[in-house]
Amino acid sequence: MASFSTARSSGLPDVIDAYHQAKSCQGNPLQFSWTHPLVYQAACLTGFSQLRLAPPQESFLSFKDHYQQLKNKLLQRVESQAEQPLKVIQSLSQKLGIDPGLLYYLTKPEGSEMRARLRACAIDQLMAQEKTCCLPA
Repeated sequence: MASFSTARSSGLPDVIDAYHQAKSCQGNPLQFSWTHPLVYQAACLTGFSQLRLAPPQESFLSFKDHYQQLKNKLLQRVESQAEQPLKVIQSLSQKLGIDPGLLYYLTKPEGSEMRARLRACAIDQLMAQEKTCCLPA
């Protein structure tokens, strides 16, 4: 399950706000102004007719189950992606026999100027240590 801090900082509305938003969609769901795609997905899984026609206690329970499942999957994906660069850095530093600090650039977005700059610094430091290895872009 996702950590509490990740869940709080996700920017997702709480389940009650999401439910009220889903119930307020009276027209075309594709043109409705959703606060987050996850709310739309939970509404689709629940069914817009159920949201409109079923008793609120029934439609809320169905919506809540779908929303929580989608939210948990999303938060788990976000957490695993956040940990991935650290695992790569640890593995690569051991494989190449270099200080993991030289691979810090891997935490920056691919293609960014900052990543390229930090990678160039790492290569310079390796050359100063007279080590030759190919660092990933």
